[in-house]
Amino acid sequence: MSVIIRKVQTALHRQYQKAGGIPVGEAIEQAEGNLVGLTEECLARIDESIELIARMTVDPHRKPSTKDLRRAHALINDMLALCAVIDMPALVDALYAAARLVASLIETDYWLDGALTPAVNLLRLTRRGVVSPEDLEQLILGIDQCGERISRHARVGQAG
Repeated sequence: MSVIIRKVQTALHRQYQKAGGIPVGEAIEQAEGNLVGLTEECLARIDESIELIARMTVDPHRKPSTKDLRRAHALINDMLALCAVIDMPALVDALYAAARLVASLIETDYWLDGALTPAVNLLRLTRRGVVSPEDLEQLILGIDQCGERISRHARVGQAG
């Protein structure tokens, strides 16, 4: 008994062989290379956004305006989108915590002096990659507690 092996060219294979077609492995390598190229640009934009938020909160005794808080929230969302290009899960977690805090502040006139300062500092530290996972968890817990205190005060103010 003999075995006949035939190699059948599919339409996809023929299309791939045309000018411009590249092997999947090569396409993946190029895509990863493109992401690496975008990383520096994304990190620069993240740094710029963090500093814009920091400037909004430079006076710890003054609550930023609702417009500034909405702008800070939009900047956080932009940074989260940029994180799709980079692999920094700690920064993503810190951004979500900052977003929750800003959302709490938007909902009330209540202000704790320096309420946003820890969140901004946490964003700076996680961006630099100098926060351990254990410390990150504790710092986010503290930011969430601050947000809860602000939300609780807002609920009491609305009820009274």
